[in-house]
Order: sequence, then structure tokens, then C-alpha cells
Amino acid sequence: MRTQRARIDFDSAWKLALEAFFPACLELLFPQLHALIDWEREYVFLNTELQRIKPLLPRSRRFVDVLVRVSFKDGRERFVFVHIEIQVRRDPHFELRMFIYHYHIFDALGYPDLISLAILADDELNWRPTIFTRSLGGCDLSFRFPTVKLLDMDETRLAEHPNPFAAFVLAHLRALKARGHPQLLFEEKVRLIRHVLQRGYNVEDIINLYRVVDHLMALPEELESQVNQIVREVARRHGLRKLTSLEREALERGARRGLRQGLRRGLQQGLQQGLQKGREEGLQQGLQQGLQQGMVRVILLTLRSRFGNVPARVERNLKKVQATEQLEELSVHASQAPTLAAFEQALQDVLAKQSTD
Repeated sequence: MRTQRARIDFDSAWKLALEAFFPACLELLFPQLHALIDWEREYVFLNTELQRIKPLLPRSRRFVDVLVRVSFKDGRERFVFVHIEIQVRRDPHFELRMFIYHYHIFDALGYPDLISLAILADDELNWRPTIFTRSLGGCDLSFRFPTVKLLDMDETRLAEHPNPFAAFVLAHLRALKARGHPQLLFEEKVRLIRHVLQRGYNVEDIINLYRVVDHLMALPEELESQVNQIVREVARRHGLRKLTSLEREALERGARRGLRQGLRRGLQQGLQQGLQKGREEGLQQGLQQGLQQGMVRVILLTLRSRFGNVPARVERNLKKVQATEQLEELSVHASQAPTLAAFEQALQDVLAKQSTD
């Protein structure tokens, strides 16, 4: 049972990490592609579309993949689609699956510009799939895809790298080595948390790294409580007092965190943003704005976890809501609405009521 939970945590961690650090991921692992993308324009995760077009595969084959719509700097008015697949264990049919997915996405989206990438996050040094080929009767097929083997990356350089995704890759590699050894995993988790708190990342990056490290390095409860004590002390020593109130939410598994805990985390993050803004524009106004920003963030996270991709208009409309009481009401709708359309209707009702008050 423990092994099964650990496997699920690896997959969940990668899903969370890609959504939180997509530009940083490409910058670290696929720098040539990162340089081609216009990061001033919006990039969109197409989670719902990806689920619809996935071919049926045996249930036993677990994997994580994302599909993201980006724009290039070449001045052409077009979208480019990036499909990234993360493989955390050896699969003898991996090359075939990469080809099948590439074709299905290419066909379903109307033959767009499509790039398929593979991140090999397994622990087998000599397993390095890069190409799918078939040749018969004069008919040749060759599909080559860029890959990155995480075992090739130097841990010392990762620890020194300013990119926050480097800290996540470092966490993954150390989790692979310590898997099945709780005490060693505890020691590695403490080292990584100290590293994250000392690197000078912004608050949002620290919170996201907390979340993914927890999925990668789940510990028995008694060891987890020791981790929390260490986090509290390190955060205090480095003047990160606002983080100590987030430690439990950030280090607990997402499956144990309900909407109420997520809301508290978002509110704390919003208060932190508000305090920073308050120094410049007045403490009271900054706190209020930060509070609302945190609530909007939690609502969006809830919607994305339930419905996949959320249109940009939803975020724009949420930011128009002025009262925290209305945002609290919408947070309940986000967790209970049967469809995204139903939530949008509730949001429109709130905005309509707001305009008449």
C-alpha cells in the first residue's frame, strides 16, 4: 500500500509542478524551445481538451502529461501546442505511446504546429527512448521527440541554480534515491526545505515548492511533525514569519486539504501580498486588496482542480468582485457547482447584484 501511495505522489507532484512552473521548466530542461516562446503573451493549459482526445490505454499504465498552447516570437499569428509527457518508470511501449499521442492531438486540433517532449524521470540510467520507427514494404515512418533524462543532471549545479524548477528536479532525484527508506527520506526532505527557504525565492514559489516536495516525500506522521518543527524554526530564523502559519497547509497532502484549508492558505498569501502593497499605498487598503487576491486565487485553484482549463474571462470577472463576503459565497459555488457554466452563472449573478447596490 505504501508503494502505491508513493507512486501516486510522484505523478501528482509533477502535475502540480508543471502547472506552477511551466516557463521555468522549459527554461531549465528545454532552453532552445523556451527562447522561441513569446512569454509576454498568455499561455494556456488545455487539460480538458487533452482528456477528451486521449486514446484508450490499459488502466495499469500510469503517466502524467500536459498540453499547453503558446505563441512564438516569430511574428506569425498562430498558436503552437506543446505536449509534455513525464515518465517516472520504464515503459517498453513509451515510443509508441508518444507517437500515438502526437498523432491524436495533431488530428483532433486540426493539424496545428505541435511539439511533443518527454521528461524521463525514472531511475534506470540506460533507458533512453527518443524515436519511434516502422519500415515495411518501402513505407518508412520515423517520429523523433526531444527528451531530457533527469539522472544526467548534476545535483550540485541544480542546488546552485536560481531557477525554482531546479529545486523541484533536485527534490525528485533525492526522492528517487531515498524511496522506501523513511529516515533517509526525512533527512532529504529537511535538507530540501532548508534549501528552498534559504534560496530567496518569492512567497508564491516557496509555497508551490512546499506542495510538490510534500507529494514527492510523504512521511509517517511522527516524522512529518518533526519536519514541521524544523520548518517553523528555519522560517523564524530567516525572517519568513508569514510562512510559519502556512507550514501545515503547505506540507499536508492535497487529499487531506479541504476547501477550508485551501482558503486559509490563499488568505494568508493574500495578506502577505497586501502587507507588501500596504507599505506603499496604505496598510488598510493593501490588506483588503491582498485578501481579495488570495480568495480569487483559491477559487481559481478549486475550479481548475474540478473542471480543468478555466477561461481567462472567469479570472477577469472574479477580480471585479468587490466584497469579501461575495467572494466567500463564490468559493462555496466553486466547490459545489455541477459544471463550470453553473459557476459562471453564479458569478454573473453576483456581479449583477453588485452593480445594482
